[in-house]
Amino acid sequence: MGEQKTVKRWDSLEPARWMTTPFIRTTDGFLQGRAIVTSVGVFTYRHEDGSITQELRLPEEVFATDSLNSMKLKPVTNDHPTEKVTPDNTHELSVGSLGSNLSSTTQERTWDGYTPFDKLTDGLHVAIDMTITRADAIDDVVNGKRALSMGYECDLEKAEEGAVWCGMAYDHIQRNIRYNHCAIVDKARAGNAAQIHLDSEDAVLEHTISTSKEDNKMGMKTIKIDGVDFQGDETLVVKYTEQVKRADAAEKALEKAATEHKGALSKLEAERDTAKDRADKAEEELKKSKADVTNSKRLDELVAAKLALLDVADRAGVEIKADMSDEDIKKGVITAVFPKAKLDGKDETYISARFDSAVETVESRADGESRIVAGEHHQPETRTDSVTARKRMIELNRRLSTGEKVEA
Repeated sequence: MGEQKTVKRWDSLEPARWMTTPFIRTTDGFLQGRAIVTSVGVFTYRHEDGSITQELRLPEEVFATDSLNSMKLKPVTNDHPTEKVTPDNTHELSVGSLGSNLSSTTQERTWDGYTPFDKLTDGLHVAIDMTITRADAIDDVVNGKRALSMGYECDLEKAEEGAVWCGMAYDHIQRNIRYNHCAIVDKARAGNAAQIHLDSEDAVLEHTISTSKEDNKMGMKTIKIDGVDFQGDETLVVKYTEQVKRADAAEKALEKAATEHKGALSKLEAERDTAKDRADKAEEELKKSKADVTNSKRLDELVAAKLALLDVADRAGVEIKADMSDEDIKKGVITAVFPKAKLDGKDETYISARFDSAVETVESRADGESRIVAGEHHQPETRTDSVTARKRMIELNRRLSTGEKVEA
């Protein structure tokens, strides 16, 4: 480390220091004083897409009346917010306020002990009075966070290729500058002049200037990555830190989403297991139902239903085979009554509904044939056989239901 030199309040090493006053505590505990908040010059801006622009802030733009008026009474924030300060969020973001007594001329005036503050300027910097009211921001300032940076909007004018101002190259000019807020930051773009200066009673560390060439590397900052210290351009370090914060936030969001997804997955698994349990229960009930077939009452019901099905099939002219299931018989009845019916792939509900319609049709035909008999018309011999067969099946059902043994 090189030799350290303490800087005095009006030391010539600090340009435009005479345009400011120390910040002191008011009787209410607030911090109040006057500070430089911006300046003219060429500044480097790094954008989200990685591009870099060199933007010139001309004196006629920085000291324009409309631009300066837009700075008056604007809120002070602790770091730049991620959004524009508005009436809707100022109660959350504001930690104080700018005043209205700012330097308003490009005509340079030196300190003489009498000139009003709004006339004090070096032709480069803009100073304004300020009050910091929130406790956490006051603590940050007292503990060393004292740089100031204006948040603003402007129109960018493309400069001619190779443009130079006071020996500094630039590619854009800022026009129509309109301020939104003033942020307390770790490092100001306007340089060391844009800082809050505390009186000796509040100051924790003295403002020093190092005579060591190594310590005077402008814009360099040290950052620890995976336990190793790296030194680099401060703007890039800040950008890296911001990206790390975004990555951490994204990781937390991902973990939250994974947790929520896990909860949803657990719910689906629970619903699946419930459905499986219900299916197992239904299977048990089915087995029990099959076992109950031996019960005489249940047997009567099944025999009656079977006979009724066979009766309908007989009347529909369906040829019954020994290995036909009830569903096969129903399909045979449906096909006999509705020859164009397509039953492949149809479920049990559909088959039952079509079978009921077929039964109604068969019954309707039977009623018609009965009316023919009542009118003394000749009844087909096949109908007489069907009626006889039906009576025979009903008698068989009655005998079975009473427990009578019936020989085949």
